[in-house]
Amino acid sequence: MSRRDSRVVVVGAGVSGLAIARELAPDHDVLVFDKGGVAADTSSRASGMISLSLEPFPDEWATFALSQFRDLDGHGIFSFTDRDTVRLVPEEDAAKYTDQAPEGGAYLTKDELRARYPDAFADLSAYGGALHYDGTGYLDALDYTMTLKWAAEQAGAAVFRDHEVTGLRVEDDAVVGVETEYGPIDADHVVYATGWKTRDLLADYVELPVKPLRWNAIVVEPDTPLPADAPMGSEPTMRVYWRTTDRGDVLIGGNEHLLSDPEGTPMGVQEAFREVVTDRVAPLLAGVEDGDIRREDCCPTADCASPDGLPIIDAPEEVPDGLAFVTGLHGRGVMLSPVTGRAIRCLVTGEDAPFPMEPFELGRFEDRSPDFEYRSHWD
Repeated sequence: MSRRDSRVVVVGAGVSGLAIARELAPDHDVLVFDKGGVAADTSSRASGMISLSLEPFPDEWATFALSQFRDLDGHGIFSFTDRDTVRLVPEEDAAKYTDQAPEGGAYLTKDELRARYPDAFADLSAYGGALHYDGTGYLDALDYTMTLKWAAEQAGAAVFRDHEVTGLRVEDDAVVGVETEYGPIDADHVVYATGWKTRDLLADYVELPVKPLRWNAIVVEPDTPLPADAPMGSEPTMRVYWRTTDRGDVLIGGNEHLLSDPEGTPMGVQEAFREVVTDRVAPLLAGVEDGDIRREDCCPTADCASPDGLPIIDAPEEVPDGLAFVTGLHGRGVMLSPVTGRAIRCLVTGEDAPFPMEPFELGRFEDRSPDFEYRSHWD
């Protein structure tokens, strides 16, 4: 059977599902189904910060993802902006650092930070300096996701919204397709990219150690726009991050927390997070303390946490042949989407991956219950 004759059904039209479709569409018959809209949930609300050099990832993941973002820049409606990142260091912790920062960054004293970005910061009295990283940047998550959709469709994929997949069709321990609300669809491979819901959707075939996670974000229009070279940033004791937007606003996000009932939990930014942003974060950035809040947001349903903070991307022997899944992206779905797409392609085709696949494997977990202790990005 040629690859073009091999049909792949992707369940989920978020950033992961569309990255998978883009990878497979050039030489497979790819159908993407989503019971809602394209990028309607978590993907469209992502911060778009790409800070791979600060993450606990293999270097090959970071190198591959950054190269893919830069190669896609200028296609469709997508643009990727290279921008440095700083992580503020409280005064009492400054003595831990000299010239070298963790993960290959550099330590800047407070004076060096102000000299490098003279109009970006306001009240830094509580800080000794910052860890500085390059090889980072940002994108608009919705523009990126819609460009992935466009690229997948240009290569022959078909994307169907408002079309729910209601079950997996299996014969002789092999996938033969899916059931949908409109009838059965034949397929040689089925890939689930459905976030925390994947645990329940595939419960008859595999146990997945994941649970739902939500975060908050507030967009502020500064009283005076930050300079064009203002870095992205984070403050680890508050567990928040920020970046400028193309229209001159500042997006401030963080305060991730687990949800026991995502669909029954009202949406809305938590009051405690709003207070942190207005009382503690905004005064750090020039012009932001006196700015106006323009938007408050959180992911409509939830993101998805795993026990070790790394994604699960696998097609293990224990599941029916032809079934693969991606879940547990831990708030890094956009950031890792190029890696996710290529990893699933390699699982479907048997090709060698340009990065290590072992950290993705489900088999790394002995306990697959959802009752694990949450591992924060900041720990």
